[in-house]
Parts: sequence; structure tokens; C-alpha cells
Amino acid sequence: MRRLVILAIVMILLLSPGCCKFTDGNQTQPVKPNITVNKPPIVELKLNASEGSAPFDPSYTYKCYDPEDDLVSCEIRIDGQTFASGTNQNELFPEDYTYPEFYEAIIGTVGVHSLEIRAIDGERQIATKEVNFTVLKGARLIEPGWYNCNGITNPPCDIFQQYYCDKFNPTDMEVRKAASQAISKHPGAFSINQILDVYDWVHSNVFYQNVPISMWPPYYPNETLKTGSGDCKNQAVLIASMIEAIGGSARVLYIPECRHAFAEVYVGDDADTDALNNAVWAHYPQASDKEIHWHTSKNANDETENWFILDTAGGWFPGDTILDCLNASQTFALRDCEGTEELNAPEIRGTEYGPNIRVNDSQVIQPGWGYHYWLIPTGVPDDYEWCHYRVFVESHSRLIDWYVVDEEGYQGFNQYESFRYYYGEEQVQSGFWEFDWTKPDKFYIAIRNSNEQYSATVRTQVIETCYKGG
Repeated sequence: MRRLVILAIVMILLLSPGCCKFTDGNQTQPVKPNITVNKPPIVELKLNASEGSAPFDPSYTYKCYDPEDDLVSCEIRIDGQTFASGTNQNELFPEDYTYPEFYEAIIGTVGVHSLEIRAIDGERQIATKEVNFTVLKGARLIEPGWYNCNGITNPPCDIFQQYYCDKFNPTDMEVRKAASQAISKHPGAFSINQILDVYDWVHSNVFYQNVPISMWPPYYPNETLKTGSGDCKNQAVLIASMIEAIGGSARVLYIPECRHAFAEVYVGDDADTDALNNAVWAHYPQASDKEIHWHTSKNANDETENWFILDTAGGWFPGDTILDCLNASQTFALRDCEGTEELNAPEIRGTEYGPNIRVNDSQVIQPGWGYHYWLIPTGVPDDYEWCHYRVFVESHSRLIDWYVVDEEGYQGFNQYESFRYYYGEEQVQSGFWEFDWTKPDKFYIAIRNSNEQYSATVRTQVIETCYKGG
């Protein structure tokens, strides 16, 4: 019995844990399993400047990515409103991206605003970064002077830019169509003739509607074309857009003191103003004794810039406007904010001066007598290259003889002798002839009543168009 008890005790000891266990010296501890921890997205947002005058567009750098490449969304907010979003940072601002209206409104509102970047990964982990910027109200421009408003954030330039910058729309199909119609008589490179054509077209096709300039912003030019009417600021924006559509450079002048706005077109340096003056005087006879106005300034390279007035609301011909506007203490100039800074002057080669009515007259010619008109080509300017003439004569009663002659031919005609002529018709009721004249000499339109018994009433019209430069 004792042996059995001893044996049982021995067995218990042998089977007890930790007792008498033999281990291999090379045996290692059990390996714990790997536990992968998903890291949250990483975002960065840094302002290049924290404040500026309204409208202050915050310039910033950003990052938005996930270490495990498991990004679900990335978005940028301004004052809690999302204006850019995507599944990665490269999708936030695609090539056709445009800022929404609420963004433009916020950066133009004085005060403190927030800018936040926010990212979410597949594990719904969120990372955010927020910075603040301050929109300041700049000092109001109250000193007399000339202000090129583009890029100026001080009032009232900030408001003027909001009103006008996006209204220049030379690529609009309706604007391009109107511009093409306007210059149909003078196709080709941008020229002085085309400037006058655009002025004439708007003056004839857009009815002036007198509305106080401060009531509301101008229409887009296609809206003015659709309605066929507009006040000074609407016509100014339309003219500027049409000028840019045909290759020119234009701007709008806003002059609060005289409650007026009008367009101007860049015409180059001092030499080009002579050609422009001559073209205006030839094209608009009512302006022959009037002063033509433009604005002249020096740019950053000390180069002369001449800007020619195109005011269809306050003027009667190009270069004419309300005199009070020229003498105003403040003038604000606005250009297309999306346009190029390069200025393009019109081509002066091939400039057309006219048509100009040189003769428009009726005379009673006694039986067997003659009458004449003599003309020296005006050739505006004096160094014209050639002129084109359209001559029309008509007798209200009798048959007539008429001729185009030079000085020698006129002497023969006047003395009832034989003479040479460039062109002539005899015993006709009416006649018409077109010809080019390149000589500096005068010529005559000679008319004779070939009836020996009765008087003849004859109407004569001569239209001259001169050209410079090919």
C-alpha cells in the first residue's frame, strides 16, 4: 500500500507543469501576429498672404493625399462652402475650372474668412487643415487723376471691375457676327476704316436709351444686340467688344463726374493720329470744322499710347464726346480682365478717305451754253496715292453733252473748239462714269445744253474716295 502511494506522488510530480521540464536551448518564444494600423490622410494648407484689399483672392499651396493610397475625397472650402473637390489633389482644379459666384462674392466681402482643406480615406478617417484670411477695405480713391482700374482693389475701382471686367466679350458669336457685318466693306487686317465702320454700325443699329449710369451694371454685349438698345455704358461695352473681335485693343472710360461712359480704341503712336484725323474728316463732313479728341499717355516703357474716343451716345462722330467728360477731375479706365496686355494698333496702309461728296448741285443752263465744275483731288491727306470718282449728271428736260476733261481740254470746250476729253457723252438725258485719278492736276466736269431754243436744268453729283497705301 505504501508503495502505491509513493508511486502516485511520483506520477503527480512528473505530470505537474514546470516540474522537471527539459528544453532545447535553441527553441524561441512564440511569434506574435503583425497588426497593420491604417494611417489617416495627410493634408497641408498654407497661405502666401493672409490679408489684402477687396477683392482679395487668397493665394495658397496645398497637399491632400493618403499614405495607403486609399483617398475617397478631397475638398477645399471657403467659409464652409465647397468650391473644389475630387478623389485626389490633381482633380481639384481641372483645366475648365471656374470659381463659383459665392467664391467671388466672399473674396470681395470685407472681414475675416476661413479656408479649409478636408480629406477622407476608405476607413472614413478624416484630416482637416484650416487657415484664416482677412479682406480689407482699401482707401477710397478720392484724389483727382486718371486711374487704370485693372488690378486696383481700392474703391471705387473694385466695384467698377466687378461691373465691367467680364462684360468684354469679343468671342461671343453674336458680337462677332455684328462686327463682321460692320466691317463688310473693309475686310482684312484691323484698320482705321474698320474703326469707323464699327462706330457707324453701333450708331445706326443700337438705339440710345437714357438710363442713369449708376443704377445698375452694364449688360453683356450680346444682350444689348438682342434688345437693339442701350445706354452709354451698354454701347461702350458693345463697341469695345466689337473692336477686340476684329483684332483691336479697346477700353471703357467711366467718368462719374459727368455721369457718362464711352469706349476708346488704341490707335498707336503720334504719327497714327494724323491718319485717323484725316479719315474722320473725310468720312464725316460735318466734323470738318470740329476738333477730334483722343487721350495720350506714356506707358511703362516711355512709349506713347493714343486712345481714340468712340462715343455713340454722347458724340456725333468718332472723336466727339461731352466736353465736361474731357475736363472731369477723375477718370477710371477699364480693360478686359481676360484680355492680353499687348496693344494692337490699326493698319494705316490702304486707308480709305471718304466717300466725300465734292459736287451736289443743280444749274439752269441757257440754250447753247455750257457750265463746268473744276476739281482738285483733295487727297486727304495731301500725300494721297490715288482717288476714285463717281460722276452722275442728269437733265430734267433737254438732251445734254457732258465731258471729263483736263485744263487743255476745258479751254477747247470753253471756246467751242475741238478738244480732247477723257470721257464724254453727247445728246443724252443722263450719264454716269467711274474713274481713278492719280494726277495732282485739276480736272473739269464740263456740261453743255446742246438745245439752241430751250434752257436745261441739270443736276450734277461727284463723289470722291481717296486712298493711301496700296
